[in-house]
Amino acid sequence: GVPMSRRELEEKLEQLHPSVFFSHELCARYFTYTRNGETHFVLYDDADTLSQKLRTGASLGFPAAFFAFPEVRDLLPRLFPRRR
Repeated sequence: GVPMSRRELEEKLEQLHPSVFFSHELCARYFTYTRNGETHFVLYDDADTLSQKLRTGASLGFPAAFFAFPEVRDLLPRLFPRRR
């Protein structure tokens, strides 16, 4: 596997227009594509899948989670909406 930046992922999605699926087992989204005769599998999280993972963890007694800030920076407003 090769890590992809959020920008690279968005470019792939825009370029390929793939059918995106949801894996209940992994609680993540994925798609496949073929290039130069090789099939590639892309597994990724978005705000919805990360929110589900947070809810699942909380329901199992894990009150906190750690995220790599550069990888979720653009998702923070959706993950942690301001409470008024």
